[in-house]
Amino acid sequence: MNPKPDKGKKTKVKKTRSIFLKIALIMTPIVLVLVLSVLFISYNITHENTIKSYKNQLRIAASNAVQYAESADMDNLGVLQQLNDDYNALCKLYDISYVYVLDIDPDENIETYIAIGFGSDATQAAKENRFTGFTVEGFVNDKEIEAFNGNKDGVFSYEKTEFGDSLICYMPCQRFYDFNNKEYRKLDKPLVVGAELSLNAITKGFQHTFRWIAILTIALTLVIVGTFVLLLYFRVSKPVRKISSKMSSFVTDREAHHSVEKLEVKGNDEFTLMASSFNVMVDEIDSYINDIDSLNREKHTQEAEMNIARSIQTGLLQPDLDTDAYHISAYMLPAKEVGGDLYDYRLLDDGRIFIAIADVSGKGISASLFMAHAITLLHQYAVMDYSPAHILETFNNTISAQNPGGMFITAFIALYDPMKHELVYSNAGHNFPYILSDRVIPLEDAHGVAAGLFSGETYENAVVKMKTGDALFLYTDGVNEAKNAANEFYGDERLEKMLSLCIASDKTDTINTVLGDLKEFSEGAEQNDDITMLCLSLKEPPSQITLKLTSEVAQFKKIKKTIYRLPISEDMKKTLILGAEEVFVNICSYAYDTPGEVEITITLGDTIGLIFADKGKPFDPTVDVQDIDEYDHENRIGGLGRFLIFSIADEYTYAYRDNKNILSLYFNNEVKQNDDHKRA
Repeated sequence: MNPKPDKGKKTKVKKTRSIFLKIALIMTPIVLVLVLSVLFISYNITHENTIKSYKNQLRIAASNAVQYAESADMDNLGVLQQLNDDYNALCKLYDISYVYVLDIDPDENIETYIAIGFGSDATQAAKENRFTGFTVEGFVNDKEIEAFNGNKDGVFSYEKTEFGDSLICYMPCQRFYDFNNKEYRKLDKPLVVGAELSLNAITKGFQHTFRWIAILTIALTLVIVGTFVLLLYFRVSKPVRKISSKMSSFVTDREAHHSVEKLEVKGNDEFTLMASSFNVMVDEIDSYINDIDSLNREKHTQEAEMNIARSIQTGLLQPDLDTDAYHISAYMLPAKEVGGDLYDYRLLDDGRIFIAIADVSGKGISASLFMAHAITLLHQYAVMDYSPAHILETFNNTISAQNPGGMFITAFIALYDPMKHELVYSNAGHNFPYILSDRVIPLEDAHGVAAGLFSGETYENAVVKMKTGDALFLYTDGVNEAKNAANEFYGDERLEKMLSLCIASDKTDTINTVLGDLKEFSEGAEQNDDITMLCLSLKEPPSQITLKLTSEVAQFKKIKKTIYRLPISEDMKKTLILGAEEVFVNICSYAYDTPGEVEITITLGDTIGLIFADKGKPFDPTVDVQDIDEYDHENRIGGLGRFLIFSIADEYTYAYRDNKNILSLYFNNEVKQNDDHKRA
């Protein structure tokens, strides 16, 4: 029997230092080192990216300058003045210092300026000393000679000149446009085009970028540290002090432990365990009750975790998508709270549609975790422009190397190109999908083994043509292997029969039709596997596309991107882009004093229309359009752009109505679409 402690005796508790302070002292140098490391790495990366960005900017400017030079008559002073103006515009557009054309003589070490444009940061000395016809002796360098000799990739040079230190990109100009014969011809002696940017401008750009990175890094660090401090205080220091205080009270007065107030138990961490243990010491009855409460809390925690897992899985799946050209719908019903089926579809940057459906072996939490990992990998490989077979090969090797549970996954991957009406696909042991066209067509080609079992497996691509009105139907084996109350399978035959009934109906409702029949078949039976379906239905493409933009040259990339996605030939795309660029740039340059609204309408059919409408100054560009043979090269400046526009268009009209300039260009569309279902 233990001796009774003296009632008046108090146990001394050793004074301790706060754990909050200890952790703060340890973390301070670590945070400082991390911040300095991040800033150092950011500095190097920012510097490298800034130089790379400016080089790319100079390369593009130099390439455009070459195109302008190729289209200019170098012997015509008026045209050279226009070329100077064009180069001034290039400097402004790309925010660079100088753009020029040089006639160099490597043997005599002489270079002569033929045309030059100045940017906003061009020095006054440069403007006074660099002009058409100005000759410089003794300054021809190796980089200029390299460009002179035909290096078209862009030769970069860091040079110190009397006008300041600069980064220069040189490119050769080796041909000119013969307007008489309407063809490009080779120059007797190449010219050298240069795009130049002051190093001071590069330094300022780098400093501005890095300054913001440093500010954001420090601000983010302060937020993280502040959040960590608050969490440390409220989730660690405060609970520890509270538990320590209660335990100290219990230790210093053992006789009063029955009256000690129980600790509040919250959460599911170490402090909760300490509080529960302390409460067990206080009273055996309370200990029993606390045990029951703990079991209840654990049950609720598991239910909450399952709900979170279900929400995460649902969040990974794409909602139905309906556009003018196609409709994508999907359905997934897990056999348990969460499942191992997955589907994904994404619109890639080049206009193609990525489609995937897969089935992980097993069900429940483990399958859903594997599914989340799989869908992330598949999407990552899709945006990397891999083919379906390459996606499956890389995907298989990745999960084979990271698969301790020995799970596997069947998958069907496809890329649909709406411009070519082609579906490229590959199959890793998955159920054959179907194309719903004039008949139900199973996609039985390119069938490989399931992913995740063995690394190094290879897969094949197959190609099938689709046409307007067709649909692609994908599903997992939870559909065809569903059972009814008599333990009979739904089966492929019944599925194909239901799909054939969908051919003559609205194919966008295919999933609901199959699902309704599946529920009727399996009524009274327990669902034994996840059920997943996906359907891509092709619609009649739109006959008209309208873009509303502001009259800024940078907006042209939206027009270009829209044209690239049209289901027309590459040559027609280039023709439309050329015509659209000339018209849009002219509107941006002359229609408004400040940027205004421009509406571009593209009509599709046997004839493709480009219709531009703006509320700028009234101007009829179709007036005084001269043939190139009648063009006054000696006295006239400008007008070649309009000649180019109207020479490539099969028909053009102008009207001024409702206070709008309306210019319409029409092009004969000779593309013939092949709608046959042929496999490549």
